[in-house]
Amino acid sequence: MQEISLLNSVIGPVMRGPSSSHCAAPYMMAKLVRELSCSNGEILQRAVVRFDPRGSFAPCYKAQSSDENFAAGLFGAKLTDADYRDILGRVERGEGFHFAIEVTELDNNNHPNRVDLELTLQTQEGGQHTDLYTGASVGGGMYYIDSRNGEALFLTGKTASVFVWGEAAVTDADTIAEMLAGGGNMLLGVAVDQKHTRIEVSLQSVPALDILGQVAKRDGVTDLRFADASQYPVCAMDDLFSTSDAVIAIADQQEGGSIADAALALEAKRLGLSRQATRDLFRERCELMLRVVAEGFDAKPEDNVMRFLTLRARTVRDANLPDGLGGPVLQDAIAGALSAMERDSNRGLVCAAPTAGSAGVVPGTLYGLIRHGIDIEGATDALQVMALIGAVFAARGTFAAECGGCSVETGASAAMAAAGVTQAYGGTAQQCFDAASMCLMNTLGLVCDPVGGDVEIPCHARNVAGVSHAFSSAMAVLAGFDAVLGYDELVDQTVKIGAMMHPDLRCTARGGCAATKTALRMVEAASLGK
Repeated sequence: MQEISLLNSVIGPVMRGPSSSHCAAPYMMAKLVRELSCSNGEILQRAVVRFDPRGSFAPCYKAQSSDENFAAGLFGAKLTDADYRDILGRVERGEGFHFAIEVTELDNNNHPNRVDLELTLQTQEGGQHTDLYTGASVGGGMYYIDSRNGEALFLTGKTASVFVWGEAAVTDADTIAEMLAGGGNMLLGVAVDQKHTRIEVSLQSVPALDILGQVAKRDGVTDLRFADASQYPVCAMDDLFSTSDAVIAIADQQEGGSIADAALALEAKRLGLSRQATRDLFRERCELMLRVVAEGFDAKPEDNVMRFLTLRARTVRDANLPDGLGGPVLQDAIAGALSAMERDSNRGLVCAAPTAGSAGVVPGTLYGLIRHGIDIEGATDALQVMALIGAVFAARGTFAAECGGCSVETGASAAMAAAGVTQAYGGTAQQCFDAASMCLMNTLGLVCDPVGGDVEIPCHARNVAGVSHAFSSAMAVLAGFDAVLGYDELVDQTVKIGAMMHPDLRCTARGGCAATKTALRMVEAASLGK
């Protein structure tokens, strides 16, 4: 069973903050547990989020705004809300509900991004109860919730979910599932848990309230809870993205052997949509990325909240470089990458591609292409290819720098962008994967070492390098260079080497660039407000 979606997991999610692992997933996890706990009119009174001191959240949750995103999700805020960044301060003061972060030993700490969420709620009858959830953020905005009040479950937000408890839920599971799927809703699965006398019904969307009410009132039903999908609902669990050979075979079946069309066909199947509807979503995502770049260029110095960097994207774009150095396409792409990262670091709305720490490479590359002869349709084709190459990476590995270092963030995004550039200039499906291979072989063992835990230094510079790497790899392959080593093998080695790296080199701000004397002085000065 595979849930990876190109739009959800690779060129997504759309989010706020500098880290998909530490911002996007926390928002979606918190929103999901709030929906479950408040399904029957409960009112959230208190929320406590707990991190293990040995994990990655503990040292970075403030710098990377994990606390802001957990708070906003628990508040039920929308990403587009104008007061999004104000919510944390308000709930810390007890407005709406009381919110706190605790760093303490967790009973289960088998992942660097483990988290417990404890919600205290007031029932409609005026009573009070507590729900305890456990889960983890696993990279690229992906996550899971694996228990509620000691009951094992596995929620990823990839579908709408309805839980029904009681003897009738188990004995009448098929009937209840049919009721919930009424009105044209798509039934995606039914799981029966005899031990906890519970069923979970997975759907394309949450049923209408009258349908939920009918199920809740059935004899033998003791409780019903529901939560919507966090992103586009996943409607097919087929293994679509595990090998490059399989993807190329799909491309060969498309008219003209198009790998962009292969991406479209596979994602349409994953989301249960028509090819045209799926194409529209890709184009919207492409336009969003270009809009993020434009907003970054328009940013004013007085709005900059970065701790260490000033706005430089517009300066880079408009600089008059010596003739023969780089070229205008690369200069614009680099500037576009910086613009997206500046928007990212200033907590603006961005698209992880595949992570927030590498959110500049793909948009910057698209910006460079658009500025120099590739139209929006060609750019959308390129984005589809980028997403497909990233999906094979995700199927074999992880986008979590806490597990694999920066090689799984800017390394992966450079590989994606290289394939997109190759596609834009007429490359074959195999050449797209070859260009991606070049990027991976040159980023093996790349550490994740954010100064002070902020996605600024060296992350902005790494995005510049990622764009440059993408274009140079595409150029080399289109000019006849042979990468030799296969993409799948290099993904596997990227993951293997990441696991061998010391924890201090995997997004803890304790090694690499973060441990230089200059970095330590900068962090100390920032903490003192200098």
